[in-house]
Amino acid sequence: MNRFLPTLSFWGVAFASHFLMGAKIDEALPVTGDSFRPVFVRMEDQLFRMAGDREAFCKAKSNLPRSKNRKETLALLRKKADDSWENIKGLVAELEKAGSIRGSSRYWIVNGFSCVAKPEAIHRLGEDETVSFVYLDRLSRPRKPSKSMSPSGMLAMKVLANLREEKSRSTEVRLKNVRIPWNVKAIKAPEVWLQEGAFGQGVTVAVIDSGILPTPSLATALWKNPNETLNGEDDDENGLVDDVFGYDFTSGTGNILERESTMSHGSACAGIIAGRTSAKSGWQTGVAPQSELMLIKGSFDFRVLEYLVLNGADVVSMSFMIVGRNLGHLRGLYRNAFEHLSAAGVLAVGGAGNYGPKSRRVMPEGKQIGLPKDIPCVIAMAGVARDRSPVSFSSHGPCYWDKVAFFSDYPKDKPLSKPDLSAFPTGFPVWTHTPNRLTKARGWKAVSAEEGASLVIGPAGNSFSGPHGVGVAALVLSANPELNPWEVKQLLEDTATDLGDEGRDSRYGAGLIHASAAVGAARKIEK
Repeated sequence: MNRFLPTLSFWGVAFASHFLMGAKIDEALPVTGDSFRPVFVRMEDQLFRMAGDREAFCKAKSNLPRSKNRKETLALLRKKADDSWENIKGLVAELEKAGSIRGSSRYWIVNGFSCVAKPEAIHRLGEDETVSFVYLDRLSRPRKPSKSMSPSGMLAMKVLANLREEKSRSTEVRLKNVRIPWNVKAIKAPEVWLQEGAFGQGVTVAVIDSGILPTPSLATALWKNPNETLNGEDDDENGLVDDVFGYDFTSGTGNILERESTMSHGSACAGIIAGRTSAKSGWQTGVAPQSELMLIKGSFDFRVLEYLVLNGADVVSMSFMIVGRNLGHLRGLYRNAFEHLSAAGVLAVGGAGNYGPKSRRVMPEGKQIGLPKDIPCVIAMAGVARDRSPVSFSSHGPCYWDKVAFFSDYPKDKPLSKPDLSAFPTGFPVWTHTPNRLTKARGWKAVSAEEGASLVIGPAGNSFSGPHGVGVAALVLSANPELNPWEVKQLLEDTATDLGDEGRDSRYGAGLIHASAAVGAARKIEK
């Protein structure tokens, strides 16, 4: 397998060095006044300090199994964060006492802490030798303390838990007398089940989305925290109450059920990844129908990334992206986090976006694929129609990393090739609510009304291309669990079916994902 590892350009090194040599405060932060601003203070001691460090790590660590890299990386990330905090906590306490800092929260997926700070405190932090950069935290949100669910929420979650247990035996993966959607067949997943015996078994997929509906095909696919029960308590003492099947970091509860009443985006994506066989209709929608789903709500929250890696996730499906908004240097902070996540053994995958040249929401070239799908180690999945023709709304590449502190290795004359791969964004049954008058008018049609949800043809978007890549990655890891995330990404690209012009391009990436070829190649790699 070709393990291509891009190198850092001289221009990127020069730009990064400018920041390392003294300009340690985001120019978007005010230098005068008395108002608080949300900031993230990135410490100097990082596993990856700048562009190119991850690539060097991958080259050095590819000969080691993922489990070893994961264990060592987790220990190192947490030690760096603890050591740095020992060095900075005195200054933080002093600034808190003076009333110029409030609400500090520590992280280790990127070594640093968030807070709100006045300009005087920002200057003090920027002058500290243990600090590498002070960012304007443009994505800051109030951090809600963990709490018990409402009585109705607890009842609904207990119904889901009972459904998971009661239906588990009747919804195991079957190879005969099942109805497999055309999209699953088109990426050659059934061949993997039959010929390789790989169903995603042993693989945990974190799904950062809107939650799921209580239907057996999804309930029986749920991952379960072995040290937590639904009782209104923090049984495993991780600071989160009732995180039995995952956690909702936006509400501060363990309720991971869908709250939207028209479309269940989370159910649709979860079903493409791991939907079990329906006992009623026989539909089996999952690409990796023995993988387990860890459900999480809360995009762009570093606690989410820390949670999923600590709880053993192997792949993360992401249905969120920011386009059309200037994030400044903060893009680099999130790239830093996802690079650390990759080093810790988790492959990140998501749809490339719906902002293509013929989309109703078209964005300029170079800005159609946004954070976090514009990060090099994250797989961005574009969309193609059933006949492999282009989809009008699918986002095109490339992406640029230009004038971003520490991460400016892909300027306009040397852009980052995106998207990475392609799959199908619409035309197959997905789990969601039964169509109502509004969605029927859009052409949505239920093919089977089931317990707690329906299988519906009609929803469209590259959010549904992404789970195809997630599912195939789960199949690969069930066949060869010790492959590192960067190796899985490269393998998926190497085995894809080329589309459009010959070779990789800015519309289809490496081409249509091919489960059978990818798993076959994975079997040949020894770890």
